[in-house]
Amino acid sequence: MTYFSERLDAFPRIEPYRLVRDAGYWPFYKTVESASKPRITVEGREVINFGSNNYLSLSYHPKVVEAAIAATRHFGAGVTGSRLLNGTLSLHRELEAELADFYGREAALVFTTGYVANVAAIAGFLGRGDHAVIDKEIHNSLLTGVKLCGAAMKRFRHNDVAHLEKALGGLDADAGKGIIVDGVYSMGGDTAPLDRLVSLAQSTPGTFLLDDEAHGFGVLGERGLGAAEQYGVLDTVDLITITFSKTLGSCGGAVIASKDAIELLTLTSDTFIFTASNTPGSVAAALAALQVMRAEPERPRQLRANVASFLAMLAERGIPTNPVESAIVTIPLRLHDDLSTVLLALDLLDKGVFVNPVIPPASSRDIGLIRLSLMVDHDLLLLEEAADVLAKVLAEHEQLPAE
Repeated sequence: MTYFSERLDAFPRIEPYRLVRDAGYWPFYKTVESASKPRITVEGREVINFGSNNYLSLSYHPKVVEAAIAATRHFGAGVTGSRLLNGTLSLHRELEAELADFYGREAALVFTTGYVANVAAIAGFLGRGDHAVIDKEIHNSLLTGVKLCGAAMKRFRHNDVAHLEKALGGLDADAGKGIIVDGVYSMGGDTAPLDRLVSLAQSTPGTFLLDDEAHGFGVLGERGLGAAEQYGVLDTVDLITITFSKTLGSCGGAVIASKDAIELLTLTSDTFIFTASNTPGSVAAALAALQVMRAEPERPRQLRANVASFLAMLAERGIPTNPVESAIVTIPLRLHDDLSTVLLALDLLDKGVFVNPVIPPASSRDIGLIRLSLMVDHDLLLLEEAADVLAKVLAEHEQLPAE
């Protein structure tokens, strides 16, 4: 046995993982064999799809698919270089202009993934001597950006503005400070109180606010611009980030901000300068999806109507849910540990409903959740079918409240 293989075997997570995998209880990395539609094929089984973030059902929209094909035919499968050199296509410029116009901001910058966009947005504006003040439930990509940028990290309790204000008050008044939040939190589906956060940032010297709208974009607000639109602060949030892998049904991400802020990122962001550009097909698909979204503003409204209908169905069957502010519905488990949460999700998959089990590190040890993401193409009959299966399986696992 080599030194490297010994290190692999000694890794703390490897033995528990192998035990769970060999027992057939590993719920992740399932092989998907179809497009991410309301019904999806997972390892040979057709199931109702609540495991995707394809909120506006655009990943398989004919215009989006055709745009990806046409761009691939014209530009090839990839650009084989960075945006700095040969990787900036006319498609990038068009998508950036369209995003900036949609958000009513001066500029936008497209990255290869939403994860990279978040890392770049933080590292571009915070560094040593600064403070990153973060909600305890921010996405891992934001947390990674904070760790890499060199700023001192200060956490505040989830959505607790008073605790944030106290945290800011204890920091050096002359130091730069970035408040970092998710517009919609990916596990709980709840929103950040952005109106109050913006007011606090504006009243605290040397402070700016970054709002990650990965799960708000396409879902909340009259035009689907996210929690910032819902709270009326689109014009006053300093930095907005989005991903293309959810509402736009593609792959990539963007930072949306002032012209000066975007210009700075093109000059200083290592994660922008030193990585290969998006594939032409992915940029074209995101652009086409954005154009469909703008041309069909009823899609976010229909999605929210689906969520309301589904919540009513669950309530009729006695299934509790956490407060819902987005297209993410979470069912809190009465009895839970990692294994019981996973077994419940696997049983639901076996009965024809694909969901996400939420276990640490995605949740704290005292919370067990089943997470469902709704799509605009989920029709009422499909939602009724899913609600019946959920009620049956939850009852079998003794997860429904006692009557």
